Amino acid sequence: MKNKMLKAAVAGLVLSLSHVAQAGVVPVGVQNDINFSTVTADWGWTLCHRSNYGSSVSITDMFGTCNGSYVMLAGALSSSNKIDTLAAALFSDVTAYTSVNTTRTSNGAQWYFNGYSMGFAGLGDMISQTTADTAGLNERDRLSWHTSMSAGYWNQNSALSPLHVYNGWRSGSNYSIYEGTEWERLVFTYNAPKNDIPEPSTLAIFGLTLVALGLRRFKKQ
Repeated sequence: MKNKMLKAAVAGLVLSLSHVAQAGVVPVGVQNDINFSTVTADWGWTLCHRSNYGSSVSITDMFGTCNGSYVMLAGALSSSNKIDTLAAALFSDVTAYTSVNTTRTSNGAQWYFNGYSMGFAGLGDMISQTTADTAGLNERDRLSWHTSMSAGYWNQNSALSPLHVYNGWRSGSNYSIYEGTEWERLVFTYNAPKNDIPEPSTLAIFGLTLVALGLRRFKKQ
């Protein structure tokens, strides 16, 4: 009887871990060289905007179908199935106004959003908006898109939140990306559960420890 109960407990643990695994992943910090399918299939994110670095798009249109509480900004070669650079945070943090050359820390990255440019840098990094982020040009933990107050031409004002993303400018250590369709801007969205869920590995360690203790107790009886 006790053996059956123990087996049921193990089965319940496996089932619960499978549900946790399906809950989705909000990656912490800047990530590089991540497969597109990892973001969508494994992490549970939905692509809500895609445009090339040579084009202009309004902020409203870019986030228009991004209905989750989290958004992920990413840069990628259009010919690759890997994302060059990405980071994610709450939509409210990604689109919160920051004055020139200042950032907001959220989910392991530094975020900025004003009428010069928008994007992120690695945790603790400083930025230099001239007008996109030109700091650390050899660093891969940065993404920067020119912004504007008008559609399709330069009308920049760092004192205001931007109304449009203009062409360019950077994905990781790839910069001066202005024209053509070789590089793409990607935006993903994810609606996280209301309650924070521990990482599956943490639950697994805890659950398997309980199972092991149960087995030891069962063998002693």
